[in-house]
Amino acid sequence: MSRENAVRRCPECGQSLYFDYNTLSWTCTNPICKREYKYEELDKITNTKGNAIRHDRGRDNLEDSTDNYEPYQRAMHSGSQPSHDSLYGHRATYESKKKSRRVPIIIGITLACIIAVVMFIILTDPFTPTLSANPLSFGFSVYDGLNPPSQTLDVESSGRAITWFVLNDARWLDVDPMDGTTEDERSVTVSVDLSTMHPGEYTATISIYASGAKNELIEIPASLVITETEETLAIKGAVGGNENNIEIYYDEESPYRGVQLINNPSAIDPTFGQLLKFIASDTTDEHPYVEGEYMCADFAETLHNNAEQEGIRAAWVGVYFEGESIGHALNAFYALGTGLVFVDCTGGGFEVYSPSSKYDLIAYVRIGEQYGLVSSDTSLWPSYDFYEGYLKDWEDYERRWEDYARRVKEYTEQVDKFNALVRSGTFNILEYSRLNAMYDELEAERIALESLGERLGDYRWEAMGVVSQVMIYW
Repeated sequence: MSRENAVRRCPECGQSLYFDYNTLSWTCTNPICKREYKYEELDKITNTKGNAIRHDRGRDNLEDSTDNYEPYQRAMHSGSQPSHDSLYGHRATYESKKKSRRVPIIIGITLACIIAVVMFIILTDPFTPTLSANPLSFGFSVYDGLNPPSQTLDVESSGRAITWFVLNDARWLDVDPMDGTTEDERSVTVSVDLSTMHPGEYTATISIYASGAKNELIEIPASLVITETEETLAIKGAVGGNENNIEIYYDEESPYRGVQLINNPSAIDPTFGQLLKFIASDTTDEHPYVEGEYMCADFAETLHNNAEQEGIRAAWVGVYFEGESIGHALNAFYALGTGLVFVDCTGGGFEVYSPSSKYDLIAYVRIGEQYGLVSSDTSLWPSYDFYEGYLKDWEDYERRWEDYARRVKEYTEQVDKFNALVRSGTFNILEYSRLNAMYDELEAERIALESLGERLGDYRWEAMGVVSQVMIYW
């Protein structure tokens, strides 16, 4: 075997050497080492270091590797033709190669960097615009019953302009406009409508959608706290009370025995005329009053439920009187263009009422004042001022009737005297004229009193007591 065909190994790294015919030298196949050795240099190193290794391996290793043939591959850059011997495989023994760890580490670091860059691009998506809104929450408070000032919601986007639209899940909340682009319309007016709202705490969500944005949806919470509404203020103003003596509840059951209120969500406030027409046709007042079974609370419950069934919004009302442990129940309505109207339809048998076939009464309730009643077909207005005027008219009516009766008695006495003189043959023309004038005055007064009586009604309902507390359940 020629020296060129013998298997040689690099004294530095242990990798195999190949023979370069151009340079007539041995070159290490390890790409990191790439050491070159001349014949003389390699022989010298081999003689000093390699003998021990070759002797240690011995014959056994050679015999173990008799079947390992490796065809010799000439260097790709060599222009020399291999010798005849190099065309055949040569017997060789292989030692385990020492693998370099630098290459896998470099490859792993490179792949990790590439993956990190790709994930960063996916997560941050710098090419798609981001939707943003300001502020990120809204809060409204109502203390005077009026709609609170509107607020502004700013809608913007990073990068190119995008189209958006806004929705909300509360009927009391309005947004305008409901759509636009971040280039042209970037401000939304957020306002509150207190119509049909009641005191309490409410929440809503404003949702901004933009399909072209990275974050397609932004949800903004909104809250509303109502301490007073126009209705509650009107009620307190009409009754003349405050939070210490007036309690107003919405959609809550009355705490009184056996009372079950049935509300109609579609019921609306009537006009005063519509209310009078309804209570005139309703027959609740015709039910007999039965102590312990069907009393004022039951009358008020029936009228409430009947009104709600007819689409008329009604309230059940409880009142208490100064110095009394037992209260009274009635109803309330909020008439359009008129205000609060109290109705008392407690039927016959209640001791403070005069016998009557009709017990539909307009009630007049004011804290610290007498609980007043006027027949519904006589009442012209539901305010307590009207009731005070009504009482004065009754007092005047009664006084004038007393005066009228006195004058009639006086007139009758004078007529009797005049007739006696006529029968005795004495006739005084002046006295006759005076009596005729007195008769005409009395007749005019009678007509006026009868007209006033028709306006005041047949009965003057006695006051039940001084109102100390009112509770209203809508």
